[in-house]
Amino acid sequence: MNSMRISLIALLAVTSASLPSVLADEYLLDDQHTSIVFAANHFGLSNTYGMFGKYAGKFSVDMANPTAAQFQVVIDPASLDTKSEKRDEHLRGPDFFDVKQFPRITFVSTSVAPGKDDKSLNVTGELNLHGVTRQLLISMSKTGEGKGPYGDERIGFSGRFVVKRSEFGMTNMVPQIGDDVNVLISIEGIKQ
Repeated sequence: MNSMRISLIALLAVTSASLPSVLADEYLLDDQHTSIVFAANHFGLSNTYGMFGKYAGKFSVDMANPTAAQFQVVIDPASLDTKSEKRDEHLRGPDFFDVKQFPRITFVSTSVAPGKDDKSLNVTGELNLHGVTRQLLISMSKTGEGKGPYGDERIGFSGRFVVKRSEFGMTNMVPQIGDDVNVLISIEGIKQ
C-alpha cells in the first residue's frame, strides 16, 4: 500500500469520526470498480476526457431510509490521466490543479434526500477543490446490488454533475478551455 493510499484512508478515518452513527449499511469504495471521469471543452472544438486513478471513500446507505445515507470521497488530483503526459503535467501544475499546494480533493455529504424514484438519491455535500469549498448537488442512481465474485455484498451507484472551475479559483484559460467541467462517477462499494 503506497503512502498516498494510506494518507487518503487516514483522512477518511478522521473525517468519518465526526459523522453521526446510523443504521444504514456501510460500504468501502472498491477502487478497482469505481471510476471518476471528467470532460472539459477545448476551444469550442471538442471535449477532452480524463480520469482520476487514486481515491478512497466510504458511504452508508439504506434505500428505504435515504436521509440516513452519507458519502465521503478523497481524490488524489495528481493521479489525473488524460492520455497525454505533457497535458497531465500542465494540469497538475499551478495553472490548474496545483497539486503541490492542494494535494487532495474531498467531498463529504451534508444531506441526502430521495430522488425521482426508489433507486435515486439527491446527495448534497461540500466539495473542496483547489482550496475552495462549495456546496454541490449530485443526483445518484443505484445501478445494482448483490454478491461480488468472492461472495461479498456490493452495491453500485452512478451520477453526473458539473463543476464550474472558476468558482474554485481555477480561472486559467477560461473560456478557451471550458469553465464547466462535466463529471461522471460510477462507484461500487463493498459492504463492511
